[in-house]
Amino acid sequence: MLKRYFFPVVDKEVQKLMDETSTKSIENISIIVAIFESITLAFFILTRKSIGREEIISIHSVLFCIFTCLAGFLVSNLLLKKGLEDHWKVVVLNTVYYMLMSLWAMWSSHSTYADGEQMLTFYAVEVMLVCFIVLKPWFSMILAILTYVLLFGMIYQVDHAAGINPINYFILTLVSGLGMTVRYHSLMASSEATIKLQKTKDTEIQDKVNILKSIADIYDRVNLIDFKDCTEVSVRGKEQKKYTIDLANMPYTIMTRKIRGRVMPDQLENFIRFTNIGTVQERLIGKRLISDDFIDVVHGWFRAQYIPVEVDENGVPTQVVFTTRNVDEEKQREERLVRIAMTDELTRLFNRRSYEEDLAEYMENGLPEDFVILSADVNGLKKVNDTKGHAGGDELIKGAAECLLLAIGSKGKVYRIGGDEFAAILRTNDPQAVCRDIENQVDNWYGQYSHSLSVSIGYASYADNKELNIHELERKADDAMYKSKAEYYEKKGIDRRGDKRIQ
Repeated sequence: MLKRYFFPVVDKEVQKLMDETSTKSIENISIIVAIFESITLAFFILTRKSIGREEIISIHSVLFCIFTCLAGFLVSNLLLKKGLEDHWKVVVLNTVYYMLMSLWAMWSSHSTYADGEQMLTFYAVEVMLVCFIVLKPWFSMILAILTYVLLFGMIYQVDHAAGINPINYFILTLVSGLGMTVRYHSLMASSEATIKLQKTKDTEIQDKVNILKSIADIYDRVNLIDFKDCTEVSVRGKEQKKYTIDLANMPYTIMTRKIRGRVMPDQLENFIRFTNIGTVQERLIGKRLISDDFIDVVHGWFRAQYIPVEVDENGVPTQVVFTTRNVDEEKQREERLVRIAMTDELTRLFNRRSYEEDLAEYMENGLPEDFVILSADVNGLKKVNDTKGHAGGDELIKGAAECLLLAIGSKGKVYRIGGDEFAAILRTNDPQAVCRDIENQVDNWYGQYSHSLSVSIGYASYADNKELNIHELERKADDAMYKSKAEYYEKKGIDRRGDKRIQ
């Protein structure tokens, strides 16, 4: 029992934490005492009318304390910066600091004792040292006894230690030595608890990392972000090195900063907003995940996600996983499905569904000044179907689509909304010029089954019909197209009811 108490065996990790704590304590107490004693010295000098021998002795005594404390502060600060790999350096620092401060306390108390006063400075310093010095119990007990023996020898020369009660003095010596041993065991116990807690926490994190690793193969990148200690670690990395996240000055992780340089410029602002780690916790409250899709300029579309791993009692995530996964093929597949759903199979133009959705969008957002609806219909399709088959009819429909596309170009979108019916939504201030371009394309068309093509066209512009809504403009364009179609058949002398030439 006594052996374990005075000669404890300490784990290396625990010893290192104890060394760090004790060295930090010496650093802090040294600078505090140095400042306090400097202020005391300044006040002492300013309040003296003259400086005699006793004053000079006192000044030297205080200067010794100040320089000792400054040296203790500098040495401990240097050790903390360089790392405390060598335990013996910490032992030397604690021992030398203890002895120097004790000797100063003896020196300071010696003269006051000779004048018949109590040695309060010595006892105050010893109490302070008991609270901050950390040495092995057997060694600290020896130092305490040695210190009190030295003091007893000094005061014995003054008056044979007549002002000291031997029993009380012995008890003070014992209390001082045991105080340092208690301090040692207290620090050892707290350090062991801290290390144990840290190991438990690391084990929990590692368990989570192992779980994440088992599913990490489906992701390109997986990082575990811990908001409690503001760290980030790559689950897929070999070393699993932790990186500190500076939420106050740089609310973005290493992974997102690396990805940012490859995000499409027009998506960069949204990516920066999505990956702002300072707002992730709030955005994740009550959610299983948040995600968004972005384009990598090299590898195409990727999906970024934040997934909560651990939340506190208020539902705020304390640990989250940030993942990225390439979804370029999936996006291309989606785009193909959308394109198929929105385009006509024969002509590859936009279909009626797309036309109606675009009309609905214009209806919701309002019509611009240069808005135009164009309606077009192939003339004579039934006759070609009857005489040359559906291949000939399909050729006319595709020919009309081609002419409309070439003439309209970037001025709008072209739709096939029925068998031989077409529509276009234009943004132009000169719809008549567009109609002429269509007619020119139609006149120059030449096919395998048919050597000519005829298309009836009608349009309605918002600029000329501001009292009409979008559906009324659509009907007006249809009416104009049907009027053009009627004129075409009348000119050709064809009865549309039977598609026969008028006699």
